Amino acid sequence: MNLFHALDPTHVTYLLVFGAGAVGGLLSLMAFGFVGRPAETRRREAASDGPQAARNARLEALTETMPGVPYEFRVGPDGEQSIAFIGDGATELLGLAPEPDGFYERFVEHIPESHRGAFLRSVEEAVTTRSHWRHEVPFDRPDGERIWLLGSAEPDPQEKGALFRGLLLNITERIEEERRREQVIRRVTDAIVEVDAEWCFTLVNDQAEALYGMKEEHLLGRTLWDVFPRTKGTRFEEEYRRVMRSREPVRFEERFGGMSTWFDIQVYPNPDGGLAFYFDDVTKRKEREEQLREREELLRSITENVSEGIYRSTPEEGIVYANSAFVEMFGYESRDELRAADPSTFYADPAEREALYRQEDEQGGLDGVEVQFQRNDGSTFTGLLSTQQVDAPDGNQVYNDGAVTDITERKGRERRLEQTETLFQNAQDALFLINVRQKDSAASFTYRRVNPVYERKFGYTEEDVRGRSPKEVFGAETAKFLEKKLQACKRRREPLDYEEKIPLEEGMAYFRTRLAPVIVDGEVKQIVGTPRDITQRKRREQMLKSRRRKIEALYRATSGLLSVETRDAVPGRIAEVLQEVFDFPLRHVGLVEGEMLVPKETVGEDLSRMPEPKAQPLSEDLVATRAIQAGEAVVVESTGGLENDLDYGTLSTLAGIPIGGHGAVVVGKEAGTFDALDLRLLEVLGGYGTLVLGRLEREERLVQAREEAEEAAQLKSAMLANMSHEVRTPLMSMIGSADLLREDLEEAGLEGEPADMAEQIFRSGQRLRETLDSVLELSRLESGAYTLDDDSAYLDVVVREVAQELNLRAHEKEIQLEVGSPGASVEAGLDETAVRRIVRNLVENAIKFTPEGGEVQVRVEPEDEETALLAVEDTGVGIAEEAREDIFDAFKQESEGLDREYEGSGLGLSIVDRLTTMLGGTIEVESEKDTGTRFAVRLPR
Repeated sequence: MNLFHALDPTHVTYLLVFGAGAVGGLLSLMAFGFVGRPAETRRREAASDGPQAARNARLEALTETMPGVPYEFRVGPDGEQSIAFIGDGATELLGLAPEPDGFYERFVEHIPESHRGAFLRSVEEAVTTRSHWRHEVPFDRPDGERIWLLGSAEPDPQEKGALFRGLLLNITERIEEERRREQVIRRVTDAIVEVDAEWCFTLVNDQAEALYGMKEEHLLGRTLWDVFPRTKGTRFEEEYRRVMRSREPVRFEERFGGMSTWFDIQVYPNPDGGLAFYFDDVTKRKEREEQLREREELLRSITENVSEGIYRSTPEEGIVYANSAFVEMFGYESRDELRAADPSTFYADPAEREALYRQEDEQGGLDGVEVQFQRNDGSTFTGLLSTQQVDAPDGNQVYNDGAVTDITERKGRERRLEQTETLFQNAQDALFLINVRQKDSAASFTYRRVNPVYERKFGYTEEDVRGRSPKEVFGAETAKFLEKKLQACKRRREPLDYEEKIPLEEGMAYFRTRLAPVIVDGEVKQIVGTPRDITQRKRREQMLKSRRRKIEALYRATSGLLSVETRDAVPGRIAEVLQEVFDFPLRHVGLVEGEMLVPKETVGEDLSRMPEPKAQPLSEDLVATRAIQAGEAVVVESTGGLENDLDYGTLSTLAGIPIGGHGAVVVGKEAGTFDALDLRLLEVLGGYGTLVLGRLEREERLVQAREEAEEAAQLKSAMLANMSHEVRTPLMSMIGSADLLREDLEEAGLEGEPADMAEQIFRSGQRLRETLDSVLELSRLESGAYTLDDDSAYLDVVVREVAQELNLRAHEKEIQLEVGSPGASVEAGLDETAVRRIVRNLVENAIKFTPEGGEVQVRVEPEDEETALLAVEDTGVGIAEEAREDIFDAFKQESEGLDREYEGSGLGLSIVDRLTTMLGGTIEVESEKDTGTRFAVRLPR
């Protein structure tokens, strides 16, 4: 029970209000002459005096229901003081007869001397000043009981003498309650504090003074927040203000940082609008609870980690006790379920139970016997059984106490260790095992084991390395890298992969090593190393890097070759490329002049050992003439195989690469064969040389033709046709080289930048070839060299076949390609190749300019008896209105320049337009930007 709720606040408030405010009105009853008359007399008078008397009687009767005794106090001219009471309550309250004569003196005599003087002084002051009187005083009744009285009175201003009318209340219960409350507050062990509605301290008991280290007089009148500013913003403030608002008590525990103390705090609302606090220091309890929790956690940890199943049994009753580990070990839900089971079912072989009983009787128990047990679900496990016979205290019973340890995992580990040993000895990779020892702050590493593969690979036996550090085995310089990696593996406590170079007898070898920590009891005790020989892979990577560098160097170097303006400058530029990209001892370039092969540029590491090259007839058996005649690279493994009289010095292997029919490149080396990539790159170089020399010759011829030609358009078309044919030669060589390089990379299992570059070269070559095909076809159309076949073609079949060919491309862009059905075959007397080209160009264009998720629809249908309609419609980017007039011009696209959004030559629609015109048809286009485009081709049937 809250000590601050022992006194009924409603009762106290009522008395105070009654005594201070209502007494004046009630005492006005005394003006009607009801002082000191018995109730029966008043009733008789009321009955005889009529309505006014009846009203007075009701008012006087009302005073009998009041919680006090109304009175009238008068001081006569001679100073005589007297009291007259209203009603019969005075005798009951005071225990004195209410005779007016001498009553006041008798009343004062019953006030204890310790309070009598203060009482008389308060009365004298009120009489003298004619002011309101209120006083609390103890009163000793004649029967010896002490009561407390609250007297309150107001002077009557209409009286000439001193006349006070008031009310006398019995406040004994309240006073006693306050005294008990004060005694309790002072005696309780809790610290008790009260604050008013403004958070000012109004009470601090002794315990609170000791707790705060401050006296009550230093706290009274100061606010809680001024005294304890560190409570601001904490749970203390939150809870206090919540109680102040809600007027609902609360209890909580919280640590006050300012005192490093835990408190059990009770907060109650006070009737005066403030709060009462109980502070109980529970720091020691909290510490004990924490210690208890730690002990319980330790006990729980020990209990939870005990894996042995403990039981007690008798021959008659079977299992009479089993711990939870035993119950769980045998797969039962509860001890009762286990005890109800037949004990013979605990054994995989029930007969083994009887044999164990006999052995137990003979030996007085069992010590670590392996038994195959059976769980409730029928599964089995291996257990280690130990038992002993124990006599009951009364000697009338013998118990068999036992413990079962599930060693299934241990047996499994033993099998795994055997398997691990087998794998260790027979592994195809080298393995080593390092012991890790921690001494102070440093770790030391020593070899423990190595497998046979390690012995063969590194030349060290297990006896050679066991117990030795890497530094002792390999030397300080080589071991420094390994020990650094071992330290990192130990620190990270996780596998670590790295590459290293190790010098072996056969030369430098590359290894990719994986270190894996073996963690026991939270510490890295061992490290397993697996070095895998990646020497061949590294060499392949180096070879591929070398090849890539050569390819990049070749394409950089040939940029200058393509810009050569004269025939005489070509050999020198080719020789520069040979020197920049290749490192052959002999690099030679010769050009055909008439029937002779004339040397132009020769670079050799030691030309003094070789005769100076001279012009030779094309009929001479040379590696260069062989290459020109074959039109491809030719390799001669031995110069002695050539039927000529030339002296090649120390060179034994030669390769000739044709520069078309214009000449040849010759490279030579003293021994060995040529790398396939080098030959391919040389062929590419020869192709570039062929392209440049052909261009120069064509330019020379075109200059002559331009002087003779009548129309520039015919000259342009002829040039395009010739260039398209001539560019094919080096282009096909480039595509072939890129394809071979892709295959080499794929066989080597390499990905990343080399593979991406090879793929880009291959795809770029394919796109260039398609462009050249379009250029050639356009040139044929413009020059009039394109001829049409007038055989019949089935247009619907052509549309379906083209759509089938392009369906994969549409699928890659997640575009839905649909072909409309005409319902019947659409036959027309048109060239099928031309129609197929028209359909393909339009559908490819639609797919190219349609974003992912779009649609492309193709349909062909007879528009009438003489016309067939081919329609290709897409949901693509559309064509701006200002660009529609030029879309059928050659090399024109809506997006142009180096930063254009879509790739392409801009020839597709130009070819479609020309073919449609040649077939006698028409083409129309409808388009809206960002909505789509529709091409309608009408062809004669």
